[in-house]
Amino acid sequence: MAVRRRNPQQGGTPEKVIPSLGWLFLTCGIALYVMAFQLPWFGQFCILIGNISLFLAFDCLSYWLFMHHNEILALHKNMHLSSRTVRLDIIKSSAMKDFLFQTKAFVPDPYDPRYHQLPEAEQTQDGLRIQAIGNLRQWLLSDNFRDNLESFLNRNGYDLSIQSAHYKDGWVNYILIKGIKSDRLKF
Repeated sequence: MAVRRRNPQQGGTPEKVIPSLGWLFLTCGIALYVMAFQLPWFGQFCILIGNISLFLAFDCLSYWLFMHHNEILALHKNMHLSSRTVRLDIIKSSAMKDFLFQTKAFVPDPYDPRYHQLPEAEQTQDGLRIQAIGNLRQWLLSDNFRDNLESFLNRNGYDLSIQSAHYKDGWVNYILIKGIKSDRLKF
């Protein structure tokens, strides 16, 4: 099933702003606690604001855990894959969703123009598969998208190459091979 996601905003998305705010609140809270012992006449106020800041940092961390619970669960769930298969943790991350949006592998939401629908990506025994929603089938099978996907995986630390891609039952399956340092044109 496709994932409904809000279109990017010019000011930034909450997934990118909230963790930064959490680190800022944590730093401010710790700094206020240190200052509270240096300024005894102002210490109680610093402790109060520090408690509020640490509470907000905890809330930001909770929000981040709520938004990325699939990635956290994927780290524990990948034990059933065989040892010869590379674990592709990146496909359940927000970086994969950003990649799909940047390569125009999405369809507009039919009910609200502020949203779009991204295809789901799953790891298979031979590689990965991406759901072909709407009219994305030809784009997902194209050489341009395959090259973009291969370079995305290589940029994120996976030394993989796409051997082939084929469509089956609403999904485009990509068969990956390991350890290829050159592209397909040099074979």
